[in-house]
Amino acid sequence: MPVVEIHQHIEAPPEKVWDLLCDIRRAPEWVTVMLETLYVSDDWIQKGSVYRERSKVGPSTSITEWTITAFDPPHVQVHETHERTLSVKLTMEVEPDGDGSMLIHRTEFKMLPVFRPLGWLVEQLFGKRTMSRELNQSVQNAKRLLESAS
Repeated sequence: MPVVEIHQHIEAPPEKVWDLLCDIRRAPEWVTVMLETLYVSDDWIQKGSVYRERSKVGPSTSITEWTITAFDPPHVQVHETHERTLSVKLTMEVEPDGDGSMLIHRTEFKMLPVFRPLGWLVEQLFGKRTMSRELNQSVQNAKRLLESAS
C-alpha cells in the first residue's frame, strides 16, 4: 500500500491548525482535489462523523464518502474511505513546534481488486506521484491560509 507523508511547519498555534482541519466545510479552500463539500453529518466533526465531497483527480470527477475513524483532539484525526475502486486512509497530526505547529499529513491508498494486477503498477507509477504532488500542494495551501490569518 503506497504511503505519502508530508511534514510542514506552520507559523500558527496548534489550536488554529486543528480548527482548520476540523472544519470540513472549509476543506475546498485548501485541499486541491476537493471541489466542494456536499454533506457533513456533524457541525463539529468527531469519531464516527461522515462527510461527502465532490473531487477531481486528473480528468475524473467523483463523489466520495469519508468516515472519521479516529479523533483525538487536538492531535490526531483519521479519515477513511472504501470505494469500489480505491481505499484511502488519511491521517492528520498536529504537534507544537517552536512558536508554531508541525502538521503531519499522511495518506495511505490502495487500488482495490477490480484493478489487480494492473492496480499495483498504477499505484506505484501514477498514484503515488499524483498523490504526493496533490498532498504537498494541499499542505502548502493550508500553511498559506493559516499564516495569512495569524
